[in-house]
Amino acid sequence: MVDLSTIFGSKGKFKILKTLLEEEEINISSLLREARISYPLAIKYLSELEKNGLIKQKRFGRIRIISLENNRSTRILKNFLIEWKNSEEEKVGKGFG
Repeated sequence: MVDLSTIFGSKGKFKILKTLLEEEEINISSLLREARISYPLAIKYLSELEKNGLIKQKRFGRIRIISLENNRSTRILKNFLIEWKNSEEEKVGKGFG
């Protein structure tokens, strides 16, 4: 089972997961740009997320591709993000945004 502090314990990890939930698969350069985090922090966070079974990394020479694992935890996170976005759109539609 994934420790929730792994996901919500740092903004950087959450940004990485949010980006991956939206992009499915991304190279490290694009991930750094999208999540707006430094390379050393990204490497640390990616290692922790991979150790917890949330992401996987593929290497092709110097190119590193990151994607979500397909498991119950990531499916729950994906559903959470979809529901969160829907609730934010409802607020905007009702004049709360």
